[in-house]
Amino acid sequence: MNWHLLLAALLAALLPLALMATGLELRRVRLCIVEDLRDTIFVEHQELPQIKLALARYDSAGTTSIRPARQDEVMIRTGAIIYAFTCFPGFILLFDPVVDLIEPSTRMLAVSNAIFWLPEPQMMPKAHALLHRAAAVAGFAFLGSYIFNLRYLVRQTLNQELSALAFVRASMRVVQGMVLSIVAYHSGALLLTGAPNEAWLSNLGFAGALAIAFILGYFPDLGLGRIAQWVRIHIKMVDQNALEKARIIPLEVIDGIDHEFAFRLQECNLYDVQNLAVTNPIELYAETPYSLLQSFDWVLQAQLCLVVGVPSFQQLKHHRIRTIFDLERAILSEDAPEDYIRALACILLCDASPCFRKHIGLPIDCNDKSHAPTTSRDVIRHICAIITDDLHVHRLRVLWQAIMRETQGGSETKPLWLFHVGALPGDQPGS
Repeated sequence: MNWHLLLAALLAALLPLALMATGLELRRVRLCIVEDLRDTIFVEHQELPQIKLALARYDSAGTTSIRPARQDEVMIRTGAIIYAFTCFPGFILLFDPVVDLIEPSTRMLAVSNAIFWLPEPQMMPKAHALLHRAAAVAGFAFLGSYIFNLRYLVRQTLNQELSALAFVRASMRVVQGMVLSIVAYHSGALLLTGAPNEAWLSNLGFAGALAIAFILGYFPDLGLGRIAQWVRIHIKMVDQNALEKARIIPLEVIDGIDHEFAFRLQECNLYDVQNLAVTNPIELYAETPYSLLQSFDWVLQAQLCLVVGVPSFQQLKHHRIRTIFDLERAILSEDAPEDYIRALACILLCDASPCFRKHIGLPIDCNDKSHAPTTSRDVIRHICAIITDDLHVHRLRVLWQAIMRETQGGSETKPLWLFHVGALPGDQPGS
């Protein structure tokens, strides 16, 4: 019995089956969590967009609405079958020596030798040795692609995005990496030696070919980009100066998030503060082990950090302003002291240009304590209104109000803001 074929088939089918089963269980658990929230805290506000979007995201069977589910299970299974059939030849190349494929042998499978492809050149013709090692190159390219796809498909599963397209993209990546590595291997043999002779079949050259094949399998786009440069194909280049200025803000600047918490949030595609600031707290609560109020607090902090920048965010925390709602209350409240909001304006605009600061009545140097700010109250309120007049902030405010009402045991209607602010600069008359 060809045990290597059975082993290859099992390994090719194992990952798709495990991911589909895990995806179904994750959707079921998360749907139950959101339904519990809907029936308890948001029992009087079940039509909120955040609740309905979360239900639609996790409802794989379409039971919460008359609309069909987002993911078609039949199509997902079809994509999984395509991916399994694509991986099957790759595992054969890893576990079954090519010599045995060409000339059947009765000797037992030697997994260690087959994986590392350590043939004995004196026991096979030179042509067979070249074919043997070319297949090994393809096998290592497949291994690189498989490891990359393992991370990619697991992340797709955790984020409720495992679909037929995800499996097809993974299959194409496997084929692309294997073809690219084979082309590079044979092209390198001809360019470096003029022919596939013993120099190219040496252990050192072969080890380098295996390493390059693994890299090309893991990063096939990198190989294609290099080829495009060599043949002078015009492609857009990255502006490194712009990239240097557009630095991401790490999640660890948020109170309560350390390296371990940040690693867990990255599984939900939350890699920086901008990602966290625009996420739905209900989905974050359903997809992580953290409480609802903790998720809310992180998102509100991220919103403040995103709009004011890290230096101002750090200074505002020293003055007990941690979230975007704290900033609203500190500046937009009708009875906020003018000296207080002027001091906060100096912090908010600490990285503004000296010309702009001078025009609105702030000291040119943000560290200059000798000149008191003369900025008008309306200017500062207008700046704060621009900062907080964001769709994400307004939706967070509606959710927070719903939680506040349930906490207080009432459901009376409250204004959009969490406190009375009166008419803001720039509002239309009668709005």
